Amino acid sequence: MSTAEAIATESAAAGASRRYILEAEGLVKEFRGFRAVDGVSLAVRRGSIHALIGPNGAGKTTLFHLLTRFLDPTTGTIRFDGHDITRTAAAEVARQGMVRSFQISSVFPDLPVLDNVRVALQRKRFGDSLGFWQPAKRLDELHARAEELLRAVGLAQFAALRAGELSYGRKRALELATTLALEPKLLLLDEPMAGMGVGDIESTTEMLRSILGDRTILMVEHNLSVVASLSDRISVLARGQVLAEGDYDTISGHEGVIQAYIGSGKARTIVPGLAASACPPAADLPATPRLKLAGVNGWYGEGHVLHGIALDVREGELVTLLGRNGAGKTTTLRAIMGLLARRSGSIVLDGREIAGLRSREIARLGVGYVPEERGIFASLSVAENLTLPPVVQGNGMSVEAIHGLFPALKLRAASQGTKLSGGEQQMLSIARVLRAGARLLLLDEPTEGLAPIIVEQIGKIIAYLKSQGYTIVLVEQNLGFVEALADRHFILEQGRVVDQIAGEDFAADGAQVRRYLGV
Repeated sequence: MSTAEAIATESAAAGASRRYILEAEGLVKEFRGFRAVDGVSLAVRRGSIHALIGPNGAGKTTLFHLLTRFLDPTTGTIRFDGHDITRTAAAEVARQGMVRSFQISSVFPDLPVLDNVRVALQRKRFGDSLGFWQPAKRLDELHARAEELLRAVGLAQFAALRAGELSYGRKRALELATTLALEPKLLLLDEPMAGMGVGDIESTTEMLRSILGDRTILMVEHNLSVVASLSDRISVLARGQVLAEGDYDTISGHEGVIQAYIGSGKARTIVPGLAASACPPAADLPATPRLKLAGVNGWYGEGHVLHGIALDVREGELVTLLGRNGAGKTTTLRAIMGLLARRSGSIVLDGREIAGLRSREIARLGVGYVPEERGIFASLSVAENLTLPPVVQGNGMSVEAIHGLFPALKLRAASQGTKLSGGEQQMLSIARVLRAGARLLLLDEPTEGLAPIIVEQIGKIIAYLKSQGYTIVLVEQNLGFVEALADRHFILEQGRVVDQIAGEDFAADGAQVRRYLGV
């Protein structure tokens, strides 16, 4: 490269750094051969609010960890404020002005609200020592700024209250105040609305709009109404790659984005050959529900994420839980299975209240949960995975029957879990709960990240299980996949069931479904 070319290149880079505060080029992150982030390039313009969105498993969280230096990229570069930070420690990046909030609220619960903000101000004023041994008069100088920040986030009247006594939404506001106390050049918000009720979401959105001004924000957020209201630019991720970029109007009409969120809608090509006799219509099913939820609430920590969930499932029926990311679908399955530390309401299985039971007791009643991340012992072989779970019901499927249903598992019997493909891991996860004798199956995103040919196989397996009288609750974002299978669809929004659609009406209500689930 000539001197003139080098100067021109350097000048172009300097110009880009003035326009963009954060730039990523060709980022790749591999985990044991799986690419969670696959060649992502991103540029965040100074003074803008930039959102990262995408369906479950798109790679948003991994990308966020890369950008904030909590993870090292396999390849690629990251520049912040004109400097290469690809291998810079996360703490040093924070000192340079890239400050991050977390999805789970983090405050000092036993300190007054004012002191929470003042600690952050001490960090900014005095550095790593936090100024613990400063004269009280010097610390009092920080009060005015702390009070100003509390007024900005609507917490001035709570200054003397213990932070632990704040509502969840107000704790998120306090966390934002402490973040702003560090005077960030770039503020990264990880699902700022997670766990909030409708009222808190509306007030927090207004608060963010009023205080952010010309600050630069990069946020991951599942609530698309918030994204549409606040964002100048949106990057959509799918399977670890940038699928589309632009303003909300641009990405909401992008066909690829629509398909990433709700599937192609071509049910019969995704699960071909399903005979009507293989999936009995709902009218032929028992009228008495096998599973009934009424007024179910659920929390993650102090985040109230389920708000009065009510639904029922009849024996032999397949129902889906549909909704955007963060709607509460997985949390509903976890509530049924007894995996939430805090829940309330009624969950009745076969006429018995199970809301107070532990997960292992619920499993012994014939309930099997297949989580999105796949429930296998990765260090054990396929054969060991299938022989390890105890048969908790007398009708547990034999290994021979499982091999008949999943021929690939017989061929891979000696293979370690880590050596299986994603589709084989999913099959093994389902096989394990069948081996244990479960007759009520809770399946969370069974086709996530799988190739179309494997999706077809999973679809046929689920159709077969339904034809054998298994009761199935399915969380799935591929609408084409579920259309051919389900008797009923429950639509969730912000932790509530907002609609119920019969299987035979699903195609005709396509516009309504898109309104609920699309971008």
